Amino acid sequence: MAAVYRENPERAVRSQAFIKLLHRYLGDELSGRLTKFARRRGIKIIYEAEILGSHKPKDVDVAVVDPENGPLLLVGIRSQMSSVGKNALNYYEGIIGECISLQDRFPLATHGYVYLMPTRPIKEEKENEQIDHARYARLYAAITDRSGISYDRVRGIYDEFAYMVVDFHADPPLLREDIVSDAVADVDLSMASFVDRLVSKFSQRMLFWDIFEAHSERELGR
Repeated sequence: MAAVYRENPERAVRSQAFIKLLHRYLGDELSGRLTKFARRRGIKIIYEAEILGSHKPKDVDVAVVDPENGPLLLVGIRSQMSSVGKNALNYYEGIIGECISLQDRFPLATHGYVYLMPTRPIKEEKENEQIDHARYARLYAAITDRSGISYDRVRGIYDEFAYMVVDFHADPPLLREDIVSDAVADVDLSMASFVDRLVSKFSQRMLFWDIFEAHSERELGR
């Protein structure tokens, strides 16, 4: 992702070449956990799925969809590589609105979100921009962990959230989970556990259908 971004930051963002690498990673992780039952049913991982929200269609980055019952698990993904202080709060409002819209239409689906930021920007002339990661971690912690018996009535709170803070100046780039956990020690926003948390929450609710394995085929083959 760092190489794609550095080659041409503007094109990487506009073409989505940068973020689509993360889309594929998450899609592969979820696909690797689908059970034989899920594959026989024709349950699929769909990228950039056009999903009806409460008022208009939404482009959902990664969707697990049953051919007869529709969306089972939906994941939104965003990266913000510079000008964070200027735009982050507007984006925050937007992802809450997106969550509400999709949950109005599909309250029983499992909803997740991944937000990626650099420890500090790598875009030319933006390298000295300071990002208050502790503040953003607290914001994202406030809109995660939709749970409880009446979870399906809750709106604007994601079932699971991951806040990725990446040091793109390290070689290879380093995922700084410690920055996030130090800011919100009581909420798990780690990328390392994100797919496990999504699958676990989905499986706890869908007791009569074994859609996901506890671990991916890739992990079992190691």
